[in-house]
Amino acid sequence: MTDIEQRLIKAARDGEWLRPGDVVRADLIRELLLGRHGDLDPRGVRLIGARVKGSLDLSRVNAVVGLTAQDCTFTELINARSARLPHLVLHGVKCTEIYADGLHVSSDLLLHAGTSVVARDGQDAIRLMGAHVAGSLELSGAAITSTTRLALNAAGITVGGAMIMKDDLRITGHSNLGAINMVGARFGSDLEVAATTITNTAGPAVMMNGAQAGGLLRLGDGTRFTGHGLDGTIRLAGTRIAGGVQLVNAEITNTAGPAIAAGGIRTDNLLVQGCRISAHSAQGTIDLMAGHIDTDLSVKHSEIANTAGPAVSAYRLHVDGAVILLGRTRLSANGGHAVLNLADTRVGGTLRCGQALEIHADANTIALLDLRNVVVGTSANLPPTLICRLEECSRARRVWLDEFSYASLGADWDWQKWLHLIRCHTPAYHASSYQRLAAVERAAGHDGTVRRILMAQQTDLRRRSPQSLGGPLTRWFHWLWGVLAGYGYRARRTAAALLLVLVVAGAIGWWAGQVDTRPGHLVAERVTSATGVAGVPCSTVELIGLGLDRGLPLAMTGMRARCDLDTASKKGQAFTAAIWLVQLAVWGLATLALAGYTNLVRKPG
Repeated sequence: MTDIEQRLIKAARDGEWLRPGDVVRADLIRELLLGRHGDLDPRGVRLIGARVKGSLDLSRVNAVVGLTAQDCTFTELINARSARLPHLVLHGVKCTEIYADGLHVSSDLLLHAGTSVVARDGQDAIRLMGAHVAGSLELSGAAITSTTRLALNAAGITVGGAMIMKDDLRITGHSNLGAINMVGARFGSDLEVAATTITNTAGPAVMMNGAQAGGLLRLGDGTRFTGHGLDGTIRLAGTRIAGGVQLVNAEITNTAGPAIAAGGIRTDNLLVQGCRISAHSAQGTIDLMAGHIDTDLSVKHSEIANTAGPAVSAYRLHVDGAVILLGRTRLSANGGHAVLNLADTRVGGTLRCGQALEIHADANTIALLDLRNVVVGTSANLPPTLICRLEECSRARRVWLDEFSYASLGADWDWQKWLHLIRCHTPAYHASSYQRLAAVERAAGHDGTVRRILMAQQTDLRRRSPQSLGGPLTRWFHWLWGVLAGYGYRARRTAAALLLVLVVAGAIGWWAGQVDTRPGHLVAERVTSATGVAGVPCSTVELIGLGLDRGLPLAMTGMRARCDLDTASKKGQAFTAAIWLVQLAVWGLATLALAGYTNLVRKPG
């Protein structure tokens, strides 16, 4: 045993740091941790500046003390599979790989500033699969690299405290399983990533499918995530995060897939703030399909872009609180998708879009918003940019509103703006959009507004879906019904038309008394039985009464007993036919008026 090794044994017994400046056998460190050189100080084996020769084999070791190494170089890998250590601290250490699957650490596992782990070809840099860390797991200021596989494989790890990655930590991998793989991991407290660069050119930067955290998941504060592929840059599918997810001041990029793939996530809240997120995926830049958020989903002051699909895809998402998009947030998308897809989403609170929200799309994008089958518990406040000046309306800012349900309109919207949105900015006619707006206004007691909305619905039905009405004749009657009766919602208009027809009937009667049929005779004149003399003209009152008597189907004035049309003449027959047309119009208008006042006709829905 060399002098340096004897000094190491003494330092371990005394709990002191050893600064050998020379080579130390890895086997001696193993023997010390096993307690083969007597009782050691609880502070454990502590090395500074040593060069450790050989592979440090701690597999299945039940160490009596922990290991702290600072500014040391390990010539070969550290193997701690299924080992048990009170603590493990590596500060400024350089080594090839650390294999610690099944490792149990009683307190903290720390890899601090200057630590460099560079894997050989075909090897993971650090393996902690199924490991148990009772305290915290902290990676700060280190560089962990594998050019052919995972940088950190911690699938199934259990951390009793927090996991922290910070201080210019650099993690680089090349694997479809992720640069960092924490699938099925369990964290008792927070998982925080700050001021870190995580890069993977062959898969996700972070893969956490099915992971659970008792605290907060915070990714950001200057962190850059770069991934490649369909699994996303940050994969959170099926995760359970009790304290909420925060993406703050982060840059997340994927040139061949989604940026954040979080389908089926369950979390208290989700905040995206001050981030730049870009992707190339039909799934969406942020994919939250079938997730569940217990409180709010908030996006603030962020830029979310996609060159091949939606910016945010939240199909079948359930949000118990509010969906909020505020600040200078910009959403952009390309391809045959909506920029913001919330189809079949359930929102317990409000849907709120701020004044500064920008939504951009290319010419192939089918809609800016997809709100089909969305249910909003309170108010809906859509982006103000959807509102256009009527004289400048391009009808290009499309919104899907089929079966979109809400309790009230937001502060920036009134019923006229919403009605214009439905008529001019939805891709196709759908009755539910009008019916929901009418229901909201009816609940507010605005019956006149309700009638105007439902009339606009029928006009839009004829304009954009005429085939649903039937043939040309049916469509013409539908148009006439709107003009004369306001589709059953304007009974006063029908009554006015009826009054006009009665005036026409009276005018026809008067006119008949001014037209000659033959010398000495008129189309309308006194009947012979009343005067005993033929060709006696009727008075003006009698002529008007004659027109009303013949024009009104049921209300007979008795005027025809004194004054009537000469139906034997051709001119008399023409006036009779005209009166029949008036009578037919009276029948129709009377029916419409009665139906409008008594609601006998079912209002079209």
